[in-house]
Amino acid sequence: MQNAAPGLRGISRIWVCGVAVLGFAAPPCMAQRVGAIQVPDWMPWGLIALLFGVLALDRWRIHHLAVQARQRELVVSQRIEGLERENSELLRTQEQMREYAERDGLTGLWNHRIIMQRLRQEVDRSRREGVPLSVIMVDLDEFKNVNDTYGHQAGDRVLNEIGAILQSSVRSYDWVGRYGGEEFLLILPGSSFTNARIRAEHFRMAVQTARIQHGETAIHVTASFGVASGFPTGSEEMIYAADTALYRAKDNKRNCVMATEIEPPGSSAETIRAELPAMPENEGTRT
Repeated sequence: MQNAAPGLRGISRIWVCGVAVLGFAAPPCMAQRVGAIQVPDWMPWGLIALLFGVLALDRWRIHHLAVQARQRELVVSQRIEGLERENSELLRTQEQMREYAERDGLTGLWNHRIIMQRLRQEVDRSRREGVPLSVIMVDLDEFKNVNDTYGHQAGDRVLNEIGAILQSSVRSYDWVGRYGGEEFLLILPGSSFTNARIRAEHFRMAVQTARIQHGETAIHVTASFGVASGFPTGSEEMIYAADTALYRAKDNKRNCVMATEIEPPGSSAETIRAELPAMPENEGTRT
């Protein structure tokens, strides 16, 4: 009704103007002749009224079409907004699905599939660019005792907190993933053998000094670290070397760092794997 009111007012104005024009034009028109036939008195009035009636009808039709066009534009605009909302929701859903597919549901770290994919990529880059690569396998010591003593919720909290400690201690281009169970895998591109051992010792100390609150209980855990560093020919070789070093750390009373160095292929000597014990805490903090 509000859209129709301007159109009715426009029509009324046209009729008023038509009557005014007719008042000025009628006297001369009535005095005219068409040949020998006198024009009837009502004909000028009728013609002018017809003219303005046609104009008013056209104006009304134009106004009606404009109203319909605005309504269609509104419908289209609302539909576009709806499609944009649906698209945004779809993108958010896709992002969430991607996160679920790539992230560990408990710790938020990269899951096993993705961390192994990153390792393969970094091994390829190491071989292509001739730069060293280091990985660190981390295993929480006697983690079963945590679950048995404090419950599985406490165990989940410990895993989550240790994952956060590791994630906060690495560089922006390092990779941290949950390898499985209570094991974590860290990928340190460009780190040398010595540097990787030093960093692993820093990680060990960070885990050892952490106090993880579960209710009113502060849970204390330690972890063993297996380091593999050098110039691997494949991701399987890297995992095997790190896993072997980790087993040696477990056999060495746990809560320590063992490291294996991998020499580049084609060197004068065969691949060297040197298992080394954890460095003393006063050895320094070189990076």
